[in-house]
Parts: sequence; structure tokens; C-alpha cells
Amino acid sequence: MCETTVYLEQDGQREKLLDDVVRIEVGEAGLTMTKLFEPPRTVRAVVREMDFLKHTVTLIGAEAGPAAPAWILKRRSIRAYTDVPVTDEQIQALLQAAMAAPSANDVRPWAFVVVRDPARRRVLAETHQWSHMCADAPVVIVVLGDPAASDHWIEDCSAATENLLLAAAALDLGTVWIAVYPQLQHESHVRRVLRIPERLRVLCLVPGGHPTETKPPRTRYEEGKVHHETWGGTK
Repeated sequence: MCETTVYLEQDGQREKLLDDVVRIEVGEAGLTMTKLFEPPRTVRAVVREMDFLKHTVTLIGAEAGPAAPAWILKRRSIRAYTDVPVTDEQIQALLQAAMAAPSANDVRPWAFVVVRDPARRRVLAETHQWSHMCADAPVVIVVLGDPAASDHWIEDCSAATENLLLAAAALDLGTVWIAVYPQLQHESHVRRVLRIPERLRVLCLVPGGHPTETKPPRTRYEEGKVHHETWGGTK
């Protein structure tokens, strides 16, 4: 089958369910739709119409069931941005999301440096070979952790960073996680540029902005990495 667009019709309304489907299989669980480089998706449905000229399939009575929220699947590593500024309100929303993360004993051992100055961003871009996009991103958010405050600062600050990335995707902004920790020379570089106290560790840099590259939503779900009850156990 050529790449096909699948529509769902319910209550008289027709909406797009999935793009670029390369195979549709009928099984006991329902219709299983497969896209290239993505795990199959199964819905309980029947085919109402197939239009081979338009490469469309319309389903009826589908029960799509629970799925990962679209704003989570939108999160991709984006490394190219326009020069449109990220607003104060958007940055505030990102930081609010970051600081909604869980932390051990509610210590919240994180801190953040928001860097907009082009000269500072250019120097941050020299942190290592994978940080070059900091120079072109309208903003770079630097995530710091306090080891003296919590033995779990890495986990806590990582959770905060992921919240920030997801919030950016929900706001149609592009971001990428640039690791700094545990390379001491990379941390020292960032510390010098931003005058960060020695007691704080530099977990990562998060450049962000309005993306110039488009990446489709996706999951990397792998059934083989899921075990039930015990290692190697099955349902």
C-alpha cells in the first residue's frame, strides 16, 4: 500500500487519525497501522471507505484507546531556530514547568540561568563540539544543581530539564538538551562565562527558539524492553 492518510469518522465528524501509513493489517485486536520508523498502532475499528486515488482510508466506530499525549510526542531535539525572540512570558512558562518537577524530599536543588546576550551565547557555543547551536538560539537556559542540598540533585535537575523540554514542545518552541555534566572541563567553561559559584554543578544547556526544522511527532516505544512482574515475565 502507498503511504496513506487514515481518517476516523465518529458522530458525523471526520478527523485525521494518522498520516503516512504504509501498511494496514486486520487482526483480532483490530486494525494495526504501521508507519516507517515508528511502532505500529492498533485501533478497534472497521473500514468504511478506501480511496486508492487519494490514498485515504476512513474508519468508523474506532476506539483509539489511551495514547501518549500529542504534546509529549512532539518533543524532538531541535537544533536550528529563527531569530524571532522567545518572550518573557514563554520563558516564565518554561521555568514554571521545570520547577513543577518532583524532587527528593522536596528539596528542589535546582537553579537556572537564562542567557539571551548574543556574546555570552557565542561563548557558551564553544563549550564543546555539540554546543554550537547556542550561538543561534534566541535563548539558552542553563540548568544547575546543588550537590550539598541533595544527593539526588542529578535526578531532580534532570526531571526539571525534561519538564522544560516538554513545555517548550507544547508551546511550539524547539529545544535540545546539551549535556555538560560530568565533564569537569565543560562545567568549568560554563562556570567562567556565567560566574556560577563553585558549589553548583552545571547539568546541561538548553538552547531554544522558534524552530526552522520540522520533525514529526514520534515515540521510540519498544515492546521488548517492557517486562511484567519479573525480568522476562509476560502478562
